[in-house]
Amino acid sequence: MRMTMTGLTRRAAFALAAGAALFAAPARADEAAETYVRSVLAEANPIFDAPDQAARMAGIDALFDKHVDTRRVAMFVLGQYARVITDEQKEQYVPLFKQYAKTVYRDTLSNYSGQRLEVTNSVDRSPRDIIVNSRVVGAKPGDQLANVTIHWRVYRNDAGEQSLFDAGADGVWLAIEQQSQFKSVIANNGGGAKGIDALIADLKVKVGA
Repeated sequence: MRMTMTGLTRRAAFALAAGAALFAAPARADEAAETYVRSVLAEANPIFDAPDQAARMAGIDALFDKHVDTRRVAMFVLGQYARVITDEQKEQYVPLFKQYAKTVYRDTLSNYSGQRLEVTNSVDRSPRDIIVNSRVVGAKPGDQLANVTIHWRVYRNDAGEQSLFDAGADGVWLAIEQQSQFKSVIANNGGGAKGIDALIADLKVKVGA
């Protein structure tokens, strides 16, 4: 099931535990991560301004390919099953997950049409894991996104390179939602390698592979 940003906002009350876990520890702001997300938004805002839907979708795909650490996210959403997936299964699963995740990001970000996001603050959970928050600039009264905080979870590797690990709204996160769905599919189909095969089959249906 795809989750739109509106859907994420509606489910915020049911994800307080996840949101609290991400923001529980006192932390400092991270200027480098904020600068990185500002640069991503500087690329994204003209895409959101594009009047043509096809152009927006193509632009979102390009941003995804450039900035999202797909393989890391793909393994994260497997939860404990990331320890049992075989190399052969990874060869099928990771590309399928990338296709599926793109559809989720398209569905989510397509809600932005002419709206602009700006960074407001950040939470430095660890040197590698930073939450950067943003809001819609100049939202009109009644705009469903006017009071929504958009989160970007940034991963930083040992070389200092940064990438997007997750995105969410008002404490509800896409990757955490996907993890819940994926673990359920695996568990309901026998767990382990058998359950992962079922997840791969499910993703093939979702992306039309």
